[in-house]
Amino acid sequence: MPSDSSESEGLEQRLLHAALERLAETPAEGLSIRLIAQELGVSHQAPYVHFGSKRGFLAAVAGVGLREAAGAASQAVQAAGTDPRTRLHALADSYLGFIRTRPHLHDLAYGTTVAKSDHPLLQQAAIEYWNLLQDAVAACQPSTVTEGDVLRRVASAWGAAYGLARLAAFHQIPLSVPASADELVHATLDALIDGWQEPTASASH
Repeated sequence: MPSDSSESEGLEQRLLHAALERLAETPAEGLSIRLIAQELGVSHQAPYVHFGSKRGFLAAVAGVGLREAAGAASQAVQAAGTDPRTRLHALADSYLGFIRTRPHLHDLAYGTTVAKSDHPLLQQAAIEYWNLLQDAVAACQPSTVTEGDVLRRVASAWGAAYGLARLAAFHQIPLSVPASADELVHATLDALIDGWQEPTASASH
C-alpha cells in the first residue's frame, strides 16, 4: 500500500504538471486553480493544502518549468563543445528558445507575479539557471578579471538577451533595423566578449 507521504507527493506532482500544461496556452493570471483541481478529480482546496496559497502554487509551477528549461540549456551548452564563445552563444540560443516557446512560463518565472522566495523549487531553479550563465560568461573572461566584474558582466549579458527578446516580443524594435532579435543578441554577445578582452574595458567604470 502506498504511504500517505507518497500519495501526497504524487498529487503535488500531478497538480504541478497539470498547471504547466495549461500554462503552455494560458498566462499565469488566467490559470484557474479550481479548474486544475477539477481536471484531476480532487478537491479545489488541494493546491492550497499542499502549497499554502495560490502564489506558493504558482511559484512551485514556475520552479518545475524553469528547472526543465535549465536542464535543456545545460544540454545545449554541453553539446556546443569546449570553446567558451560558442558555449555562451549556445546558452543564448537556448534562452531565446525558452522565451519564444514557453513565454507564459518565462513570464511567471521572471516576472512580478511570484517571487523566488515564494517556493524553494523556484529559488533553486533560478540559481541553477544563473549558475549556467555565470559559468559561461566567466569562461570568456581574461584571468585578471575580478569576481565582481564577472558578476556585473553576467548581469549585462543576461540583460542584453532578455531586453532584446522582450522588445521583439512586443514589436518594439523598428522594422528599419536590418536584423532579427536573435541576430541582435548574438551580435551584442560578440561585442561584449570582444570588449571583455580589452585590459581597459572594466565593468566597474
